[in-house]
Amino acid sequence: MQINGSAFQNGVTGFQTSQNNLSQASRNVAHASTTDASKAGSSAIQDGLVDATTSKLEAQANAKVLETANKTLGSIIDITA
Repeated sequence: MQINGSAFQNGVTGFQTSQNNLSQASRNVAHASTTDASKAGSSAIQDGLVDATTSKLEAQANAKVLETANKTLGSIIDITA
């Protein structure tokens, strides 16, 4: 039985999205730190670091979704066995 839009699929998709967002935030911090400080200012670096922290928290939340989906599937298998 295949369930579209399952918690597992959503967790994986969310985890991949947060990983992509973290990569973009890292690039933004690196770019801001290599440009002239008077042009970029420290706010660009701070924004990038906030985005990186947000991405980390999103990844942790999606990991919990995957963990819960795995436990639920295991329980369903145990019940039907």
